[in-house]
Amino acid sequence: MQFAEVLSKSGILSDDYQGKPSNVLVAIQWGYEVGLAPMQALQNIAVINGKATVWGDSALALVKSHPAFRGHQEWLEGEEAICEIKRRLPNGDIETTRRTFSIHEAKRAGLTNKRGPWQNYPNRMLCLRARGFALRDSFPDALKGIITTEEAMDYEDAEKQSSEKAVQAPVVSSEGDTMQNIVEALSEEPSETEGVKPPEPLLLHLPGKEPIKFDTDLEWASEYADKMLEMRQYEKFTHAERRTKLKLLKELNQETLDKIDPELSTEMEEKRKSYNAALSVEAKEMSDVQSGTNTETATGL
Repeated sequence: MQFAEVLSKSGILSDDYQGKPSNVLVAIQWGYEVGLAPMQALQNIAVINGKATVWGDSALALVKSHPAFRGHQEWLEGEEAICEIKRRLPNGDIETTRRTFSIHEAKRAGLTNKRGPWQNYPNRMLCLRARGFALRDSFPDALKGIITTEEAMDYEDAEKQSSEKAVQAPVVSSEGDTMQNIVEALSEEPSETEGVKPPEPLLLHLPGKEPIKFDTDLEWASEYADKMLEMRQYEKFTHAERRTKLKLLKELNQETLDKIDPELSTEMEEKRKSYNAALSVEAKEMSDVQSGTNTETATGL
């Protein structure tokens, strides 16, 4: 608790935590629940209208780091924002959760009359609201019921409760072992720096170029797949040269392929094998055509 008091007086945190060590402790506890290191929790969790919330981009990052995450898309259709989240189920099926939020819904809720982002960036706010719904419905186990900061900002604080009182509830209901972990995390000041170190980026190695860094398995695999497709379709190389390029790409990135989700790694290898097989078939067909042409020419002579 002493370390929480030091942080609350440090001036490096937002106003939600200035002079409020209890808020600091609770934010760290919420972070512990969703997998954020202590300082990351204080940077990404905000107390809005008496509620502990997480910024929309941080919520998406948390979900993307979940092993069952399989995809995310957002787009606008007219005056409606749409967000789709894909999740792998235990049986291997992919579940798609789609949520929407329209300008008509925003007007009914009185959001468009409020000064600020709803008037300045309505499309962005529509997307964030749809995203919040989709993330919570698809990955409740990742977010533990925390809503997005952008959504919480739209709620009226009818009872005008102080942030300090409102956020103390989770502490009371928390299990002892969880609280003990939080207290230990706060007490061990030297290890705090270690806790906030970001994970090592995933490197995509390309022949003759600087490695490209990615934060998630899915982002890395998506770019790796794109590079394989480019090599497979690069017609300036012969079919044999393209197969060699695909093999080299795999060898350069074998270390990262061993690190990422095994299912993604297997999927990448299957793509490479399918491209190799297709290139072999194309090479044979081209050879057969050329042989037929040569035979016809010889016969004509």
